[in-house]
Amino acid sequence: MITDNQQKVLDKIVSYMTRYGKSPTIEELRIILEQKSKRWVTQYLEALEKKWFIKRDSTYRGIKLWNSVWIQTFLNIPILWYANAWKPLVFAEENELWTLTISKSMVTGWESNYFFLKIEWTSMNNYQVKWKTIEDWSYVLIKKDDNTITENNAFLFIVDWCATIKVPKIDWNTLYLLPKSKDAEHKPIILSLDDNIMVNWKVIDVFNF
Repeated sequence: MITDNQQKVLDKIVSYMTRYGKSPTIEELRIILEQKSKRWVTQYLEALEKKWFIKRDSTYRGIKLWNSVWIQTFLNIPILWYANAWKPLVFAEENELWTLTISKSMVTGWESNYFFLKIEWTSMNNYQVKWKTIEDWSYVLIKKDDNTITENNAFLFIVDWCATIKVPKIDWNTLYLLPKSKDAEHKPIILSLDDNIMVNWKVIDVFNF
C-alpha cells in the first residue's frame, strides 16, 4: 500500500521527470512540495524506496523509477466516440476507438469515471477549459459523475442519440445549447426540456496536439 502523501511525492517525481527528462534533486522536491525541511522529503523517498517505487544512488539526481511505476502513475483513458462542436449529427455510440495515456495527477477518483471525446467542427473554439480552447480535432476529457447543469460550463449533450458539446442555458421550459465560437455561422440549438435529450457529464479538460 502507498499512503496519500507518498503518492503525492511520487506523482511530483514522475511529473518532473516527464517534463524535464531528468530526476529532481531533494532541494527541488522540497520546493515543489512546499516543505521547509529536506528531511521531510528524504523520509518519503526512503519509504518509496522500501516499497519498490523508486531506487536511489549517491549522485546529485539519483532518483530512478522502477519500470512498473510508469504503469501505476499513468492511466489509459478510453476515447469513446466523436462529438460535434456544431449540430448534433454524429451518432453517439459508446465504442472505444483507442486510449490516451494521462498522468494520474491530472484527475481524481477512479479511472472508470473518465473518457475522452474527439471534437469535430468549430462551434466551441472561443470557449476555454483551463485556459485552453476547444478546437476542431481537440480531445476533451469528460468526467462521468459530474452532470449538474451550470451555465458557465460545457457539457456533453445527447440530442436524439447524437452527441454535441455545448454550454447550456435554461429559461423556463426552454433549454438553449449555446455555441461559444469565433465563427458567426454557429447558432444556438433551442430545445424543450421535454425533448429527447440527455446531459451526459461535464467537460473538465481539453488537449490539443
